[in-house]
Amino acid sequence: MATWKKLAVSGSNVSQFNNDAGYLTSGTLQVPNGFSTGSFAGTDLLANSTTGDFSVVSGSGAGLKITADAGTRTATFTLADVPNSSLENSTISGISLGSDLNDLTVDDATLTLDSGTTYNGSAAKTISVKDGGIDTDAIADSLGTIGVNSFTGSFSGSFTGDVNIDLADLTDGNGIVDFTYDGNSPATVTVQADSTTGGDTVPVAVSANGVGLDLTSIDGTGIGTTGAGELTIDLTEVTLGNGLDATDATSLFLDLTEIVLSNGLTAPSSGALDLDLTEVIATDGANRVLTSDGDGTLTAEPNFTFDGSDLTVTGNALVTGDLTVQGTASFHHNEELQIADRFILMASGSSTAGDGGIVVQQDTQNIGEVFAFDSGTTRWGLTGSFDASNTAYTPDAFMAAVVEGTGTDPDAAPARYDKKGNIFVGTDEAIWIYS
Repeated sequence: MATWKKLAVSGSNVSQFNNDAGYLTSGTLQVPNGFSTGSFAGTDLLANSTTGDFSVVSGSGAGLKITADAGTRTATFTLADVPNSSLENSTISGISLGSDLNDLTVDDATLTLDSGTTYNGSAAKTISVKDGGIDTDAIADSLGTIGVNSFTGSFSGSFTGDVNIDLADLTDGNGIVDFTYDGNSPATVTVQADSTTGGDTVPVAVSANGVGLDLTSIDGTGIGTTGAGELTIDLTEVTLGNGLDATDATSLFLDLTEIVLSNGLTAPSSGALDLDLTEVIATDGANRVLTSDGDGTLTAEPNFTFDGSDLTVTGNALVTGDLTVQGTASFHHNEELQIADRFILMASGSSTAGDGGIVVQQDTQNIGEVFAFDSGTTRWGLTGSFDASNTAYTPDAFMAAVVEGTGTDPDAAPARYDKKGNIFVGTDEAIWIYS
């Protein structure tokens, strides 16, 4: 199976080269009569010689349990049940465990416990207020005397009965029928209809359905109403000029014969307009494109022609936006190709993944050496005798990629570089090759 394999080169930090501790394995001792050992607080836990044995002696005591497994050479320490006798000398805030706490006594005149009048902490108790434990004098001292004391601030909730509240008076404004409201007696708010007719005032009509405009009272020049909700303009009563005329109350007509025309424009009748191109085109010619001279005249350009299918520009053409060619673009130039862009986008018309690259023609037209991207293997490759008219290719060699790792693990490199021949260089300068 292909994986990353470490290369051993001059200067590599390889245990086999250095014969260091990293070359030792858990299954093989590399030195004569070697053995492993370990200790805890000065006591050997592993073999202390080549023939020593590992042993665990149980020293279980109250609350601590030690078990040993000779087969796996492991010792397990666990906590067992702790007897009360081991805790009987312990205290909490000076009181020995198992002793009664100091009694809690309540005021028997006001409060009561659910059983008795003392509490020693050994069982749950409930403290309750006795019936009549708080008299009305105590409540009156807290709330004040109703009808005598005053309260300020905001109140929420509901009130039962009559409440005499002296609110600030609420009075009517423009468009509201006169009324006052002091918070103690109901008042009705009604919209006041304007009875004015004509002038600049629009009368208001009030009905059970709401408030609206009374258009029947509007009177102005050419403006009338056909009903309370409809507005009409009679164009025959409006003063029109500059060739504008109203043939009836709702139609507007432009008489071109009454308008001053120039620069090749004439009006043979009130409803017709003629354009004499001989007065606005400075030159003439077949298939020429017209351009403006800036003085009201047009020029038929001899170097800018269009015959219905072909557009010909004689001279330089400047395109400041995007140039899109949906057909075949041909470039004929005798000098070297110079491109100012830093990046070249190829296969921009593709909507799916595919191959693409650069072909250097050799002896035969359109046939040559190709350096291209193979989408099937996601690698750049090479091949020869390639026909540039093809849309895909099969490389016979690949370009190797070098990954500079941010750590020492080659498997942390992007998966796309897990390809045969690629190289990974770690931060420890170790070199790996994928094969």
